[in-house]
Order: sequence, then C-alpha cells, then structure tokens
Amino acid sequence: MGFKHIYFDEDVCDGCNMCVEVCMCDVFAPNPAKGKPPLVLYPEECWFGGCCISHCPHQDEGAIKIITPFQMRGSFKR
Repeated sequence: MGFKHIYFDEDVCDGCNMCVEVCMCDVFAPNPAKGKPPLVLYPEECWFGGCCISHCPHQDEGAIKIITPFQMRGSFKR
C-alpha cells in the first residue's frame, strides 16, 4: 500500500456520491452507510485529474482533498 493521497472531510461531505459517478478511474465506491463519504478502494489508480473535486457540490468547503505525490508535481523554470 502506498501513500494515501485522497482525503474526505466527513464534516462537509454529505455522501451524494457525485465523485463516484464522474471518476474516470473508478477509484471510489459508494459507502453503504447513508450520509458518509465514499470508500476509496483503489487509490493507486488515481490519475489526479480532479474531476471528482470539480463536480463536487461542496468543493468550496473542501469536501475532497487530493495531495499529488511529489514525483508527479511538475514545474518549469525560466
């Protein structure tokens, strides 16, 4: 198991499962408990595209947080 990079704020996430529906990589699964954040089943499959965050109705409150691994962070210098 690698570094955990997908976090849900349980105080903000209402379990609407919109992120489960839009995830291109099928990283999430609906939580069987109503009103709880989705389960992160395959975190190593995440492409870090951010569609789960952009479609989240609570994105402004920070319901989902993705931390991109250091090796995948790109920057350019002049």
